[in-house]
Amino acid sequence: MLDVHLDEDLSRARKDNAPANTAILNRLARNILQTADLPKVPISHRIRKCAWNDDYLVTALAHMR
Repeated sequence: MLDVHLDEDLSRARKDNAPANTAILNRLARNILQTADLPKVPISHRIRKCAWNDDYLVTALAHMR
């Protein structure tokens, strides 16, 4: 899922701790988007909606506790 929606294979982070750090951030982003309240909306649509709509991004981040 990380590769399909977040293009993890195209990442250019290859030195030192960068691959591990970006993997953690990608997993965190995926978890935030999965816990959003819209169960039937695909993750790819949620990613685009967070990029386009700041209010949706804030509500998605508000679900993380």
